[in-house]
Amino acid sequence: MKIRYEPVDDILLITLKDKSLAYGEEITPQIIAHYSKDNELVEIEVLDANELFSKREEIDVPEYVKQKEAYIKK
Repeated sequence: MKIRYEPVDDILLITLKDKSLAYGEEITPQIIAHYSKDNELVEIEVLDANELFSKREEIDVPEYVKQKEAYIKK
């Protein structure tokens, strides 16, 4: 796992696997999940990271995303 912060664009990238990205899905207006062609979660992109983490203590993940992730792990 790699965590990289790009201060110029205020983007936090959390790379979970070393695989090519096939598509992304907006989880919230500031969080994008990127998946491989095999539907594996590869990277999480947090836009306006400084703003997001300085104002909130908790990030709410929509239930449909939790269900999708559970389905993909099977």
